[in-house]
Amino acid sequence: MTKPSGSQRKLFLNATYLFGGKAAAGGFAALQTVIMARILGVGDFGLLQLVIAYIAMMNQFFDVRVWETAVKYIGTYWGEGEKDKTRAMIKLSYFLDIASGAVSFVIAILTAKLISDYVLHEPGAYVYIWVFALSLFIETAKLTSDAILRVFDKFRLIAIVNTMENFVQLILVTTFLLLGKGIMGALYGLVISKFVTVFLRMLLVNMTLSEKGLRNWLMADLRLIRGEWREIGWFLGNTSFMATLKTGSDKYLGMMMLGYLAGNEAVGFYRVANSASGIVNRIVDTLNEAIFPELVRFTSTSEIKKFKKFIKASTLNLLKIIVPVTIVIAALAEPIVKYIFGEEYMPAVNTLRILAVAVLISRFTYWISPALLAMGRSGVRTVFTVFTTVVYLGLMLVLIPPYSYDGAALAFLGFAIIKSAMSYGIFEYYVRKDQG
Repeated sequence: MTKPSGSQRKLFLNATYLFGGKAAAGGFAALQTVIMARILGVGDFGLLQLVIAYIAMMNQFFDVRVWETAVKYIGTYWGEGEKDKTRAMIKLSYFLDIASGAVSFVIAILTAKLISDYVLHEPGAYVYIWVFALSLFIETAKLTSDAILRVFDKFRLIAIVNTMENFVQLILVTTFLLLGKGIMGALYGLVISKFVTVFLRMLLVNMTLSEKGLRNWLMADLRLIRGEWREIGWFLGNTSFMATLKTGSDKYLGMMMLGYLAGNEAVGFYRVANSASGIVNRIVDTLNEAIFPELVRFTSTSEIKKFKKFIKASTLNLLKIIVPVTIVIAALAEPIVKYIFGEEYMPAVNTLRILAVAVLISRFTYWISPALLAMGRSGVRTVFTVFTTVVYLGLMLVLIPPYSYDGAALAFLGFAIIKSAMSYGIFEYYVRKDQG
């Protein structure tokens, strides 16, 4: 048996840290979803998910996706021994994140009443949106903090803070719900937990930067990276546009469209199915976060053959895990829904099976986005995402009216098949091109 390479071992170790954190965090999040679903009931649970989905969409739509740019350029400057430029890039990343969070917050507040009346069909829901919009101030900066920790291989710290965030969230949300505070109580718990853990994240980041001799980054001179502003701007522009486009293919827009076309209860059923099938996403997300810095290292040294081999090996190892998990979810879909979420959610059984298969297919090519970025093909990734997003939205509009929540799941299945097939073709083409 071939021994894993040093890069594969490093990826595995980093992914293991992230998976450990995400497994614990995911367990807390899953338990929280079950508690909210059981206490609130299908209708109110669906409405709560729509409020969360709208704020998540605002965050994603206006988020300039700094974390990917931060990983690339902070990592590059640090690797070249440019400490002052590294500090400047850290400062720029946080500045852009906070600015985008402020814009998201203002837009969410201004549009809350319209969304409540004409999309959620719940005139009083704008108050819920106002409360949860407070989280927008810190959600964006959270990603930059995690990006900095990734660059310096502090994956263990990321795992710890993610676990803490979801644990605090579970305790607070459950407490407010048991006190009879309903939807508003759940939102209070979510917002307070985010503010508590943002301070923990910043503490860990400052400790890491001090350890690396990067203190006083807040006082860094941004003019030090003026020569690369155009390059950084192009990279950031593409990743920002990608974040906006991803809104179109994300589960949150799917829930918003489902709520508008089929009502709150349909969202409740879909969210339960989405939550149960999401275990595969939690497994893959760990690799997705850990793989990008490694791919950048391969492309920066023009080791394209190792780059391709690395992706193939990580994909095969991943499939050994997620294929059996998907089979178990599909086979046990009925008892999962019945005994975990309750009999009132039984209509979501077939939706869960469809989503489990769709998630599996979509994760065959989990690496396509970081691979294209590492290859310097951010524009290609943007065009690719535009096309697949249009396809997904078209499928949603066609399938939701006749099939409701099952239609939303079928739309995602079609999207997953098309995206995965195209990913392999695009990847092979540009690998051959770079090999000359």
